[in-house]
Amino acid sequence: MQALLIATAVLVVGLVLAYGIKRFSLGDSVTLIALMIIPLLAYGVVSGDISEFTAPGGWGAKFREEAKKTIDPVPISSSIVEGEFVAKGDFVQLENVDRNLAPGEPVSMTLQLGRGDYYQAPVIAEYIRVLSQHDPDMSVVVIDPAGKYVASAKGSVVLAQLTDTRNPDQTYQLMDALRGSNPSAILKIGGFSDKSIADTASNVEALRKMQSENTARLVAVTPARAPEGVVLRDMIVTRLLVELAPADK
Repeated sequence: MQALLIATAVLVVGLVLAYGIKRFSLGDSVTLIALMIIPLLAYGVVSGDISEFTAPGGWGAKFREEAKKTIDPVPISSSIVEGEFVAKGDFVQLENVDRNLAPGEPVSMTLQLGRGDYYQAPVIAEYIRVLSQHDPDMSVVVIDPAGKYVASAKGSVVLAQLTDTRNPDQTYQLMDALRGSNPSAILKIGGFSDKSIADTASNVEALRKMQSENTARLVAVTPARAPEGVVLRDMIVTRLLVELAPADK
């Protein structure tokens, strides 16, 4: 009964559209035929009687059968865009990095805990400004003295913390956390998170985690917790859509 009601509703909508198309000469006979076929497909799909429909001309529609298939994920290692994990140095190094980065290429900058006064706030800020020109959504990735992933934050957030003259305590807290080797100190800084995903996860797992954590990027880490790259939601979705598209004959 439910299937019949749904099909009837779709048919009514189809008739209205068909009348409008015919009345105002907005389409052709193929369009009208399609509007008549859609209710039949709707009935078959809802009732479970139709798992595949094929029509002349080569176009087809797979429904319930296709929906139940397990996705064939592209390994996350092949979906990772390996942004430049830049170890902060001096402005000469920054100029070299700037020249080598392609426009639009995802970028990440690493900062390592426990290096004392090696990092200076103005230098980090300048790095972020330059790298953000290539990737406005760039990430700042923090690793511990052993090279293991600790946390990450958006470059824009870190830049604000380093340059907000109205709140110099933010700059002091961030730089103090970087000087030390305690990971928990960085996690207390606003905007930093230890969210990550294993580099062995599937695309679906990555998308689910991004959805649940409301983020468009995740740092992919190896079993040893070393950051391997940044996983981008848009790139994964693009890859999945390309896989769904039929190949040209």
